[in-house]
Amino acid sequence: MQKKTGKSFNKLTLALVLSTAYAVMPGSAFAADWRNVTEQRLVNAAKDPNDWLSYGRDYNGTRFSPLKEINSKNVKNLKLEYAYSLGSLEGQQLTPIVNSGIMVLSVSNQWIEAVDAKTGERLWRHNLKLPADIGQFTCCGLINKGVSIYEDRVYFTTLDAHLVALDAKTGKVVWDKTVADYTAGYSMTMAPLVAKGKVMVGVAGGEYGVEGFIEAYDWKTGESVWKTYTVPKPGEPGNETWGNDSWKYGGAAAWLTATYDPETNTTYWGTGNPAPWNWAMRPGDNRGANSMLALDPDTGKKKWDFQFTSADAFDYDAMAEGILVDLKRSGKPVKALVQANKNGYLYTLDRTDGKFQSALKFYDKVNWGTVDPVTGRSNIDPEKRYAPGKPTLVCPTYFGAKGLAHMAVNPQSSMAFIPMNDLCYKWTAEEASYRRGVMYLGIGGEHEGPGKGEMVGVDLAANKIAWRWTNPTPLLGASVLSTAGNVIFFGTFEGKFNALDAATGKELWSFPASSSIIGAPVSYAVDGKQYVAVVSGLGGSFPLWAGKAVPDSLKKINRGATLWVFSLQN
Repeated sequence: MQKKTGKSFNKLTLALVLSTAYAVMPGSAFAADWRNVTEQRLVNAAKDPNDWLSYGRDYNGTRFSPLKEINSKNVKNLKLEYAYSLGSLEGQQLTPIVNSGIMVLSVSNQWIEAVDAKTGERLWRHNLKLPADIGQFTCCGLINKGVSIYEDRVYFTTLDAHLVALDAKTGKVVWDKTVADYTAGYSMTMAPLVAKGKVMVGVAGGEYGVEGFIEAYDWKTGESVWKTYTVPKPGEPGNETWGNDSWKYGGAAAWLTATYDPETNTTYWGTGNPAPWNWAMRPGDNRGANSMLALDPDTGKKKWDFQFTSADAFDYDAMAEGILVDLKRSGKPVKALVQANKNGYLYTLDRTDGKFQSALKFYDKVNWGTVDPVTGRSNIDPEKRYAPGKPTLVCPTYFGAKGLAHMAVNPQSSMAFIPMNDLCYKWTAEEASYRRGVMYLGIGGEHEGPGKGEMVGVDLAANKIAWRWTNPTPLLGASVLSTAGNVIFFGTFEGKFNALDAATGKELWSFPASSSIIGAPVSYAVDGKQYVAVVSGLGGSFPLWAGKAVPDSLKKINRGATLWVFSLQN
């Protein structure tokens, strides 16, 4: 779920954005430096230590870097290489992309920036133009999560539901396609998945009663190749699980970047909450929502699906990344897909057929119900189903025990690292009716707070918690970078950029950034030297939606986007 609100973003910032439509500031040497990102390079990205070529670094989505110059022994010596102001006051949820020493950043939905990853020198900037009324149909400021690269193109999505291709050497527009009508509540903030010459995207807007879908476009022409709806229509299996014809406005948006298995030619898409939030208005399991969908990237045809939370009453999206990792469980190999779900369980599925393997509770306060240990089916406690005059306190909150912040997996050690939120919410039921372009919820309530957070280390092979590291505020934006140097990196709302020992959870190093860190760190190498980079900038859904869960300390944090790059220095 990507939270929606009528609150507008900074009007001065938007005015500046609208005053420069698709302006480009080219760098003279950049064209000669760009190295085309072929399909082969993407398939083999896990073996290339130097670059960060896709959103999750590799098609598996592990966010694991094989670089180990920086390790648990010497990370205490990490120093700031440079800081580069990105000129935005909006929230920064992005994952930087690095290709042969060139970094590409999506600075909110304001501009795309290419910089020299070694020095921070700007190479070009592409400014976006958004409709003046965009704040009416979106939630959380000018949020964008990142770009994707393929051959000589840079791809990104916009809040007004466009997919745009730029020339990677100049930043100029190659094509611009309208994916959906933003005035109906559709929006896009995800980095596309690019595989086999297809640029694949999903839409956000589940809180507006949109029809969730996933669509693939030809990388050269921008023409649509296929489109798959996430909610089954009449005559399709699962439509009967949407009572009262609720499938028409069923949500189930796929709004985070998918993963891809070249061996089986399968893409894996997590889907969001059913609409409206009020469970009583859509009787049934609501198949397609809160699910993992396995799709053929050539045709969009569904191979299998697995629903994590059926008949969802608490906005427990399953939009999160399905990370692909090969495990050994009880001596037997498992071609696994793992997802840390908003409902507080870490799921392991067989990615070849979607069969349930296990569900490990990583949030101790889960009280909404249980997961069947054999089938993986959710069993919601009837006492937690709110109704008019019957409020219920449920843990975790709709932000999720693990929300939009990304976990990481070290495939060498079979360790996973989950940013966790300790928050609960008191739900109440309200009347709601669908109106185009208006939020469609049917609930009320408030958070208990303020909340806390934990980084949770999990031994995937043993399927057990290995360690916990505590934080005074939720780790809602604390996406994780794992490295072969036995170190994990992540940021916090307090603006601390942390390094922990991956084996023990012991804090090894931290750096005070100038604003909250709600985006994802990356690691790369240029000329044989390892760097770690992250962007800071307070914003997003938590300050707008969390109410009493927002600690007073967070209200004192300054806004402002900065790229921070670190290295070992003598």
